[in-house]
Amino acid sequence: MKGKAFLAIIFVFCFFIPAFSLTSCPRCKYRIGIGINNCPKCLLQIDHRWSQKKAIKSTITVRSGYDAFIRHPHADNRAYKSNKNAGGDKTGEIGVWGGASTLRYLIRFKIDSAMDYYGIDYQTFKPQKAFLFLSAVPKKSKLEVPVVVYPLTKSFTPGFDVFRERNRIINGCTWFNATAAMPWQHEGGDFEEKYVCKGVIKSGEKNSIDITKIIKYFFEKAQKTGKWDAPGIIIMSDPSNPHLTSGFVTIYSLDAEDYTLRPELYIQ
Repeated sequence: MKGKAFLAIIFVFCFFIPAFSLTSCPRCKYRIGIGINNCPKCLLQIDHRWSQKKAIKSTITVRSGYDAFIRHPHADNRAYKSNKNAGGDKTGEIGVWGGASTLRYLIRFKIDSAMDYYGIDYQTFKPQKAFLFLSAVPKKSKLEVPVVVYPLTKSFTPGFDVFRERNRIINGCTWFNATAAMPWQHEGGDFEEKYVCKGVIKSGEKNSIDITKIIKYFFEKAQKTGKWDAPGIIIMSDPSNPHLTSGFVTIYSLDAEDYTLRPELYIQ
């Protein structure tokens, strides 16, 4: 009996105590000890009393901006209109439908406003790491979409149209236009191909994509010109991936009702 009691104590100590002494980072979901103040994976500072997200010193956390979903005409169906803007959708798709990279997402984070808030000067700040966080809607069957991210070279306007509504409101970007009056030089968005970043978006998860190369490009360009100019980024399925021939993941936009599901940019 003594041996059994000893084993029971060991079982409780090994399995139940760690369960109570661990929590998850609200940003990247990494399991951490309840007394840890900074996530060892993404370095988020955590207030355990109130579960609030706080940026640590010398970092920029950006949660504001504007965005839009665009799609190629080959991705048309009865519920969606490819030539419409979708700047008002709470969710949208990224993936392959009627051709590679036909479902795209544009987002411009207000990095300059965040720098003002944190008292950071873009002319002297040297970013070391930058992560983009995107939350994807759960699906019955798990799906992973390899994606590429590029820095946009032309600004876009988001508009207020919604793919799921049959109204046609030409008031923002589309597959063909960056604004209602200005076309893209290349259909589907103008971007700088040299600064590509790659990642994977999994349905039902909060996904992290390392976009350090893109953010460094924005800062280096601003420091050379003396003017902050970051039109945003564009995200699409990786056209070089031979395995994904159809399918998409649905992600939450900056219009999502739950702010914890909205896209977030973290720069250190």
